[in-house]
Amino acid sequence: MTRSAREREESLRETQAGPVYDRLGPKVWILGGVMVLIGLVTTYLILQGFSSESYIYLAFYSIPANAAISFFPHEPVLIYFGKFANLWLAAAAATVGTVVAGVMDHTVFVPLLNHRTVIAYKDKKLYRRSIDYFLKYPFATLVVAGFTPIPFFPFKFLSFSIHYPLKKYLAALVVARYPRYFLLAWLGAVTDIPNWLLFAAFLVVINLYMIKALPALARKLREAVRRRGSSAAVGGRSEPARVEAAEAGP
Repeated sequence: MTRSAREREESLRETQAGPVYDRLGPKVWILGGVMVLIGLVTTYLILQGFSSESYIYLAFYSIPANAAISFFPHEPVLIYFGKFANLWLAAAAATVGTVVAGVMDHTVFVPLLNHRTVIAYKDKKLYRRSIDYFLKYPFATLVVAGFTPIPFFPFKFLSFSIHYPLKKYLAALVVARYPRYFLLAWLGAVTDIPNWLLFAAFLVVINLYMIKALPALARKLREAVRRRGSSAAVGGRSEPARVEAAEAGP
């Protein structure tokens, strides 16, 4: 193995090393709550038919559009802004929102994905194989996944699972997303895509996510209720049994 290859391997091992969390700190809960709140506000504005040509709104919308596993699509919005906005400023505004989302994601999901109660997933064959490939070129992988149309969230969660440094993660977001956003805005500037078609595409993407997400969420809730009911039943039976055993004596 050459020296550069050894250095890269050692660097990647250091990157992968990180603490295992026993508890989630207040920053995780606060920023997690802020992410949910921003998502709710964005949903409310969409349902109210709110529209804006402000770069500030574009930056704000780009936060929930890039946080966690978002169901808010950014493509139709950037194409819409490209019809009237400065392409460089539109891409910059969306990138600013993306960086804010990146800070929130990293702060929340690094501890969450490395919490002692969930890290068993790292022993799974699929994860170990995926992380082996990811660790060869983590920065380049994030850039390619962030620029191309392939889903980005599996790669960012891989980076969070290995404590990938925040500065490098944000740098990859900027390198990948700014040109992507510019091209989407440019598409809106050079084509005459009707607004109704962009809005229809927006609704289709959201509905596709909801169709997939809601049944899975309902299933998780049912499992949680079932486990809680089972624990309560076991607890209810165990106490009389202990009392009976104590009364019986040796």
